[in-house]
Amino acid sequence: MKHTNALVFTFTFTLAVQSCHGLVVMAKHGSANATVVVQTPAEKTRLMPRSTSKVDKSHPTLLLRYNVPKTKVDPVIVRPTVGGGPEVVDFAIRIMNFYGTNLKAHTIALAMAMSLRWKDPRVVDLLPEGLDQMSMAWDQALKRVWMPGIVVTNRDIRKYEIISASVTIFRTGEVLRVERAQARVMKKFDLEAYPFDSQHLEVKLASSKYMVNEVVLVADNKSFGVEENVFGGVYDVEGWHTNVYSSYDGDLKKSRGMIDIQVQRQLGKYVDDHLVPTSIALSISWAVFYFPFAGPFITPRLALSILALLTFTNLMVKSSKELPGAAPFNWNDLLNQQIQALMFITIVFNICTEIMMHSFQREALARMMNNDAKIFVPFVSLLNITLILGSARWHWIGLWICTIVTKVMLLILTVGYSGRVYCAWHHEVYKAEEKVVSVGAASVIAAAAAVADAGDADADCDM
Repeated sequence: MKHTNALVFTFTFTLAVQSCHGLVVMAKHGSANATVVVQTPAEKTRLMPRSTSKVDKSHPTLLLRYNVPKTKVDPVIVRPTVGGGPEVVDFAIRIMNFYGTNLKAHTIALAMAMSLRWKDPRVVDLLPEGLDQMSMAWDQALKRVWMPGIVVTNRDIRKYEIISASVTIFRTGEVLRVERAQARVMKKFDLEAYPFDSQHLEVKLASSKYMVNEVVLVADNKSFGVEENVFGGVYDVEGWHTNVYSSYDGDLKKSRGMIDIQVQRQLGKYVDDHLVPTSIALSISWAVFYFPFAGPFITPRLALSILALLTFTNLMVKSSKELPGAAPFNWNDLLNQQIQALMFITIVFNICTEIMMHSFQREALARMMNNDAKIFVPFVSLLNITLILGSARWHWIGLWICTIVTKVMLLILTVGYSGRVYCAWHHEVYKAEEKVVSVGAASVIAAAAAVADAGDADADCDM
């Protein structure tokens, strides 16, 4: 029975193949007009037109070639005025909060709000009837509305976090994108005038995918701004402005926009953390010249001057701790160098007076040097510090000129005072020699007189 059924099935299948000229299978894919035709090789040869001058587009074998519908434009991928001019995007940035600068990492931490506005007539189809505008979430808008791809271009790597974002579409064909974000942007600081420096804090925008011939940025100055007292305690805001420009870096041609905030560093923290402790340490170092010239005070005088220098060295390291290793020479470095040099001069003068007093037994000269140092060292210190701080704050002279002037002045005053001490030394030696000579002459005269008196006495005895 099984063999009989198999023979019947084989006979029926063979008969069906031989009786049919071909098998046509039609399937629809996505559209009612798109038809796929499958033919046998024989039918393809028989039905193909012999001449290409006249083609019957209604022929069933040519449906796939001539009856494919036109591709519909994707409003999310293709920009509104493709084939025409560039898209004009109005942008605005508002700085909401400021979290400080990291001079070593060249970064600025801040909170900002960004708004973008452009035209896209295709969004009108998304509005329900009776609504003039509609807001949607950011992730929803990405699937339905074309986006210009505007991003913060000078942000640090993976340091831009969107807190809230929405897209609003209007029946006029306008699209408004607003977002609030926490950002950390890169900035190469100008540290030559530190800590009296002023900086330009910049936030830059550009399209991440479109060139200047496709998207052009225009600043909406009415919406730009910086919240009041945002930089309080660290910087004083001197002003801000917007800028729109085109950059051409080889094939990378972009329309860019930015907000530039000019700020001046406040000196309150620097004064409290560095200038006041430094002034105290420097003043203490001057106190060595008020100790008595006695044996028990030799060690305290030397220890005080050295400890003052070590204390200031720690303050100097701390004041430069915020700066990067490759920071240029600045006002803070010049001030620290001069104070360190003044403290070293204090140690040298103190040692010289002790040597003059206890080694050479020149008490008068040692006391003169000690009394002179009470005036000379504070005078030179105050003169140098005043010149440095005044030039840094009120721009009396430039940094490099002030560096040369203070170092040369310190050298001249020190050498001049050393010359005075040298002259006083020689004058005292000369006076000591004169005293020895006069004492020797007096002794000779006295001896001669004694001899003469003795001779007279002998003569009287003889008589």
